[in-house]
Amino acid sequence: MQMRFLWIGKTKNSAIKSLVSDYLERIRHFVPCEVAELRDVSKRSSLPVDGLIEAEGNEILRRIPAGSRLVVLDETGSQFSSREFARRLETEQNHGARLITFAIGGPEGLSRMVLDKSNLILSLGRMTWTHEMCRVLLLEQIYRALCIMRNIPYHR
Repeated sequence: MQMRFLWIGKTKNSAIKSLVSDYLERIRHFVPCEVAELRDVSKRSSLPVDGLIEAEGNEILRRIPAGSRLVVLDETGSQFSSREFARRLETEQNHGARLITFAIGGPEGLSRMVLDKSNLILSLGRMTWTHEMCRVLLLEQIYRALCIMRNIPYHR
């Protein structure tokens, strides 16, 4: 199984960038993974919010490889405990998922077309996090899930 992470814009905060790098290296001990930082359309466009969300959605969908399972982060998504999330990833792996793509939209959220194409809509909880923090939280939970799946004591 491989993992791909798509998010809008570069990680600018140096502390968060360091955490993202750390967790990506940890994840790479278990599975190959890559990150695609998609251009932030809002920085170069005067599109209305709906147009901005649609443009970002088109860019996200364009970058999802054929045959990939798509997991998106959205406040309306399902919430899991760490163990439940690990079981979900393990089920995907056992059912032959070769690639899972995780997508985080921009600050205005994800387009309906991206949500409709997803295999799982995931929420990190009811609180609001910055999009850069969401990257770290997602990566940490994926690393934790991979440790749980392999019975490595990180989770205890």
